[in-house]
Amino acid sequence: MKRKVGTLLEEDVLRKAKRRAVDEGRPLSGLIQDALESYLSTRTVDPAKRDAAYQLYCEYPMKLTSAQFKAVLEEDAWDL
Repeated sequence: MKRKVGTLLEEDVLRKAKRRAVDEGRPLSGLIQDALESYLSTRTVDPAKRDAAYQLYCEYPMKLTSAQFKAVLEEDAWDL
C-alpha cells in the first residue's frame, strides 16, 4: 500500500531527480522509491567494526603486524 509523505529536498537535488525521471520516462515518485529502496538494501556498517578499523588503519602509529602489512602490499587492488 502506498502512502503520501512530505519532505524537504535541496532545490538542485529535486531538479536533478525530476530531470532523471523525465529522461527515463517515469514518475518522480518511482525514481524516489527506487533510490530509497536501493539505499535501504545496502548493509550498514557495524559501528564497533568501523571503530576497530579506524583504530587499526588510521591512528598513528599504524598498528599492523609485519604479516598484515606484507599482505596489504601484496594485495591486488583490482580484485577489491
